[in-house]
Amino acid sequence: MRVVAFSLAVAVLGACVAVEPKRSDNSTKPAPPAPVRTVYTEAPDPSPLANSAIPRGQCGMILWSQMGSQTVPIFRSVGITQASMTLENEPVNLVLAQQSGMLRLGMGDSQDFITGASNSGAVGAKLRFDWGQPFPGGSYVQRGTLTVSGADGWERVMPVAGIAGCKS
Repeated sequence: MRVVAFSLAVAVLGACVAVEPKRSDNSTKPAPPAPVRTVYTEAPDPSPLANSAIPRGQCGMILWSQMGSQTVPIFRSVGITQASMTLENEPVNLVLAQQSGMLRLGMGDSQDFITGASNSGAVGAKLRFDWGQPFPGGSYVQRGTLTVSGADGWERVMPVAGIAGCKS
C-alpha cells in the first residue's frame, strides 16, 4: 500500500511541473525589459563669490553663509535690481522680479530674483531677512534665509547674514 501511495504522489507532483514547450523556429527568448533609471537632481549649490565688493558709487548688498568652518560671501546685489551668485562654480546673473517689506536703501527685506540662463537651467533666488542695526551709509542684514530653486523644482535653503550699503 505504501508503494502505491508513494507512486501516486510522485505521479501527481510530476504532473504539476511545468515543461516549457520546445520552439520549432530556434529563436531565443526575448530579454526582459531593462530597469528604468531614475535620475535624481536637486537645486544648484551656491559656491563662494570670487568678487563680492560693491563697486564705487553704487549701492548693494552682500550676504555671507557658513560653509564648513568658513564664513564666505555667496550673494551680491548691486544697483538694487541686479544680483550675482556662483552656482556649482558657474557665475550666474539674477534680476529682481519683486520685492516687498521694510525698505532700506531702496531694498526690501523680501526679494525674489530670477534668471533663465545657466548650465543648470532656470534658477531663482528668494531672500527673506530682518534688517539689523543701521550704520553710516548702510545697515546690517541679520536672521536671513536664501532659497535657491532649480529648474526641476528642488530648493536649497541656507541661513545668511550680511550688510547693505552704498560705497562712495
